[in-house]
Amino acid sequence: MSRSSALGRSRQRGLSIIEVLVSMVIGLVVVGAVLLSYIASGQTNKLQAAYSQMNEDAQIGLLILSRDLQLAGYAQATGHDPLTFQFGRTYSGNAVFGCDTGFVAANTTAAVACAATGSSPAIEVVYEGDVTNTVPTSGGLPSDCLGASLTQQTVGATSFYITRNRYYVANSVLGRPELHCASNKAAATGGALVDNVEGMKIWYGEANPIDKRQIVRYVSAANVLDPTFANVVSVRVCLLMRSSEPVLTAEDPSTYLDCDSVTQNSADRFARRAYFTTTALRNKMTF
Repeated sequence: MSRSSALGRSRQRGLSIIEVLVSMVIGLVVVGAVLLSYIASGQTNKLQAAYSQMNEDAQIGLLILSRDLQLAGYAQATGHDPLTFQFGRTYSGNAVFGCDTGFVAANTTAAVACAATGSSPAIEVVYEGDVTNTVPTSGGLPSDCLGASLTQQTVGATSFYITRNRYYVANSVLGRPELHCASNKAAATGGALVDNVEGMKIWYGEANPIDKRQIVRYVSAANVLDPTFANVVSVRVCLLMRSSEPVLTAEDPSTYLDCDSVTQNSADRFARRAYFTTTALRNKMTF
């Protein structure tokens, strides 16, 4: 055998088993690191998307409630009393009314009544509705929170419309918690406004009877001193939002603060967060 043939065969020698195994291990480590990074990035994006959706839904829900509360007690003036220097009003009843246990029937045509038991509160917001502070119907009439036309009322020579929007939390037919609204319209059974609202809590700011602009305390509906809620000039609302699907893993923090700022645990892996707003009842304030 010539020397050149031996050198050719030595140059064609392949990898040893050890070299192949080392290369495979290095490759698996690299692939594993990339895979873990991809999974972690996907979970982070999933959580961010869930919290972004919760933020958006909470803003919509609180905006709806805050807007209606700013109108609570609104009514047109109907005349001036020269002795008392006060204007008459088309509506002078409750601006708001609430129940810590919810309403017996949110869509009753009569006055709402508190349920004997229940864990979710409800609130009724009342004001004179017109085509500027409500969404007009196709017939050009003021509407309630579900878009149903209001019924005209007449006192003396004055005709007007009263809005009675009632907000509460209920489950959909699929079991998803939602912020609902109903009114005193006979055909209005209530409808969903915002999805994934798991809970709601409401506190009422009572004014000093002497100084109507000075709020002395925030209490639940059961602790409001005046049963007509006449001294309530502000309302604080908390919405407890839930993600639309389980997004938490075993590595993610599963605790959250509820509407009472108490730490709770999401054992079902749904993300949750509490959102707050406080609204002054401008038509109840004395300026």
